[in-house]
Amino acid sequence: MTSWFPDPRRIVTGHNSQGRAVVVADSPIPCVPTPTGANFAVLYETHQFPASNDEWVDPTKTRTTDLSNNKGIILRVVDIPPKVETVTLFHRTESLDFGILLNGEVSCHLDDGVRIDMKPGDVCVQRGTIHGWTNYSEEPARLYFVLSAATPVKIDGKSLTAYGYTKEEVESGGASH
Repeated sequence: MTSWFPDPRRIVTGHNSQGRAVVVADSPIPCVPTPTGANFAVLYETHQFPASNDEWVDPTKTRTTDLSNNKGIILRVVDIPPKVETVTLFHRTESLDFGILLNGEVSCHLDDGVRIDMKPGDVCVQRGTIHGWTNYSEEPARLYFVLSAATPVKIDGKSLTAYGYTKEEVESGGASH
Protein backbone atom coordinates (compact mmCIF):
# COMPACT_ATOMS: atom_id res chain seq x y z
CA MET A 1 0.00 0.00 0.00
CA THR A 2 1.13 3.51 -0.74
CA SER A 3 2.01 5.83 2.11
CA TRP A 4 0.04 9.07 1.66
CA PHE A 5 1.26 10.83 4.78
CA PRO A 6 4.76 11.31 6.13
CA ASP A 7 5.77 8.84 8.81
CA PRO A 8 4.69 10.23 12.18
CA ARG A 9 7.44 11.89 14.21
CA ARG A 10 7.68 10.62 17.78
CA ILE A 11 9.39 12.73 20.45
CA VAL A 12 9.94 11.12 23.86
CA THR A 13 11.25 12.87 26.94
CA GLY A 14 12.94 11.42 30.02
CA HIS A 15 15.58 12.32 32.58
CA ASN A 16 19.35 12.48 32.69
CA SER A 17 21.36 11.21 35.68
CA GLN A 18 20.89 14.57 37.43
CA GLY A 19 17.10 14.39 37.10
CA ARG A 20 16.81 17.05 34.41
CA ALA A 21 14.38 16.68 31.53
CA VAL A 22 15.95 15.54 28.25
CA VAL A 23 14.82 14.22 24.88
CA VAL A 24 15.53 10.47 24.79
CA ALA A 25 14.09 9.82 21.31
CA ASP A 26 13.15 11.97 18.34
CA SER A 27 12.59 10.25 15.02
CA PRO A 28 9.97 9.23 12.48
CA ILE A 29 8.29 5.88 13.11
CA PRO A 30 7.57 3.99 9.86
CA CYS A 31 3.89 3.55 9.04
CA VAL A 32 3.89 0.17 7.28
CA PRO A 33 1.31 -1.88 5.38
CA THR A 34 -0.55 -4.67 7.18
CA PRO A 35 -2.77 -7.44 5.80
CA THR A 36 -5.79 -5.51 7.19
CA GLY A 37 -5.65 -3.06 4.27
CA ALA A 38 -4.38 -0.21 6.46
CA ASN A 39 -0.91 1.06 7.36
CA PHE A 40 0.11 0.92 11.05
CA ALA A 41 2.75 2.68 13.11
CA VAL A 42 3.00 1.87 16.82
CA LEU A 43 4.39 4.99 18.48
CA TYR A 44 4.41 3.76 22.07
CA GLU A 45 3.34 0.85 24.24
CA THR A 46 3.29 0.19 27.98
CA HIS A 47 2.83 -3.13 29.78
CA GLN A 48 1.77 -2.11 33.28
CA PHE A 49 -0.48 0.28 35.23
CA PRO A 50 0.72 2.66 36.29
CA ALA A 51 3.46 2.95 33.69
CA SER A 52 7.02 3.41 34.94
CA ASN A 53 8.96 6.46 33.77
CA ASP A 54 12.17 5.40 35.55
CA GLU A 55 14.12 3.72 32.76
CA TRP A 56 13.97 4.47 29.02
CA VAL A 57 13.51 1.36 26.94
CA ASP A 58 12.17 2.09 23.47
CA PRO A 59 8.98 0.02 23.06
CA THR A 60 9.08 0.39 19.26
CA LYS A 61 12.09 -1.95 19.19
CA THR A 62 9.80 -4.85 20.17
CA ARG A 63 7.16 -6.10 17.75
CA THR A 64 3.58 -5.36 18.80
CA THR A 65 1.74 -8.65 18.34
CA ASP A 66 -1.88 -7.62 18.93
CA LEU A 67 -4.14 -4.62 18.47
CA SER A 68 -4.21 -4.14 22.25
CA ASN A 69 -2.47 -5.60 25.28
CA ASN A 70 -4.05 -6.63 28.56
CA LYS A 71 -1.58 -4.80 30.81
CA GLY A 72 -1.08 -1.33 29.36
CA ILE A 73 -1.62 1.17 26.59
CA ILE A 74 -0.80 1.26 22.88
CA LEU A 75 -0.56 4.46 20.83
CA ARG A 76 -0.97 3.63 17.14
CA VAL A 77 -1.34 5.58 13.90
CA VAL A 78 -3.61 4.00 11.29
CA ASP A 79 -3.73 5.19 7.67
CA ILE A 80 -6.73 4.02 5.65
CA PRO A 81 -6.62 4.27 1.85
CA PRO A 82 -9.23 6.22 -0.11
CA LYS A 83 -12.28 4.64 -1.73
CA VAL A 84 -12.41 1.46 0.34
CA GLU A 85 -15.40 -0.50 -0.94
CA THR A 86 -15.91 -2.68 2.15
CA VAL A 87 -15.69 -2.31 5.91
CA THR A 88 -12.06 -2.68 6.99
CA LEU A 89 -11.58 -5.58 9.39
CA PHE A 90 -14.78 -5.97 11.43
CA HIS A 91 -13.25 -6.64 14.84
CA ARG A 92 -13.41 -6.29 18.62
CA THR A 93 -10.50 -5.71 21.00
CA GLU A 94 -10.35 -6.30 24.73
CA SER A 95 -9.61 -2.63 25.34
CA LEU A 96 -11.00 0.85 25.74
CA ASP A 97 -10.08 2.66 22.51
CA PHE A 98 -9.93 6.34 21.67
CA GLY A 99 -9.85 6.89 17.90
CA ILE A 100 -8.99 10.46 16.87
CA LEU A 101 -9.38 11.39 13.20
CA LEU A 102 -6.58 13.73 12.16
CA ASN A 103 -6.92 13.83 8.35
CA GLY A 104 -9.56 12.76 5.87
CA GLU A 105 -12.94 11.19 6.47
CA VAL A 106 -13.85 7.74 7.75
CA SER A 107 -17.00 5.89 8.67
CA CYS A 108 -17.22 3.62 11.69
CA HIS A 109 -19.59 0.68 11.23
CA LEU A 110 -21.07 -1.20 14.18
CA ASP A 111 -22.36 -4.77 14.03
CA ASP A 112 -25.97 -3.55 14.51
CA GLY A 113 -25.79 -1.81 11.11
CA VAL A 114 -25.13 1.72 12.44
CA ARG A 115 -22.73 3.90 10.43
CA ILE A 116 -21.03 6.89 12.07
CA ASP A 117 -19.36 9.36 9.67
CA MET A 118 -16.34 11.17 11.08
CA LYS A 119 -14.56 14.39 10.10
CA PRO A 120 -11.11 15.65 11.25
CA GLY A 121 -11.09 16.33 14.98
CA ASP A 122 -13.83 13.79 15.74
CA VAL A 123 -13.14 11.18 18.44
CA CYS A 124 -14.75 7.74 18.58
CA VAL A 125 -14.57 5.88 21.90
CA GLN A 126 -14.82 2.11 21.38
CA ARG A 127 -15.78 0.17 24.50
CA GLY A 128 -15.15 -3.43 23.48
CA THR A 129 -17.63 -3.34 20.59
CA ILE A 130 -17.47 -5.03 17.20
CA HIS A 131 -16.73 -2.35 14.63
CA GLY A 132 -14.98 -1.64 11.34
CA TRP A 133 -13.62 1.40 9.52
CA THR A 134 -14.32 2.46 5.93
CA ASN A 135 -12.97 5.37 3.93
CA TYR A 136 -15.48 6.19 1.20
CA SER A 137 -13.80 9.50 0.31
CA GLU A 138 -11.32 10.32 -2.46
CA GLU A 139 -8.57 11.13 0.08
CA PRO A 140 -6.63 8.91 2.51
CA ALA A 141 -7.45 9.12 6.22
CA ARG A 142 -5.13 9.17 9.24
CA LEU A 143 -6.34 8.21 12.70
CA TYR A 144 -4.53 8.10 16.02
CA PHE A 145 -5.66 5.36 18.40
CA VAL A 146 -4.97 5.06 22.11
CA LEU A 147 -5.89 1.55 23.26
CA SER A 148 -6.06 1.03 27.01
CA ALA A 149 -6.23 -2.39 28.66
CA ALA A 150 -9.76 -3.31 29.72
CA THR A 151 -11.55 -6.40 30.91
CA PRO A 152 -13.82 -8.03 28.32
CA VAL A 153 -17.45 -6.94 28.36
CA LYS A 154 -19.70 -9.51 30.07
CA ILE A 155 -23.31 -9.99 29.07
CA ASP A 156 -25.39 -12.70 30.76
CA GLY A 157 -22.17 -14.24 32.12
CA LYS A 158 -20.56 -14.52 28.66
CA SER A 159 -17.30 -12.65 27.97
CA LEU A 160 -17.15 -10.76 24.68
CA THR A 161 -13.50 -11.35 23.81
CA ALA A 162 -11.27 -10.32 20.89
CA TYR A 163 -12.83 -11.09 17.54
CA GLY A 164 -12.33 -10.75 13.80
CA TYR A 165 -8.57 -10.78 13.28
CA THR A 166 -5.48 -12.87 13.72
CA LYS A 167 -2.44 -11.58 15.54
CA GLU A 168 -0.39 -12.06 12.35
CA GLU A 169 -2.67 -9.59 10.54
CA VAL A 170 -2.10 -6.79 13.06
CA GLU A 171 1.46 -7.15 14.30
CA SER A 172 3.73 -4.27 13.45
CA GLY A 173 6.90 -2.42 14.37
CA GLY A 174 10.04 -3.82 15.99
CA ALA A 175 11.62 -7.06 14.91
CA SER A 176 9.59 -10.01 13.63
CA HIS A 177 9.67 -13.09 15.80
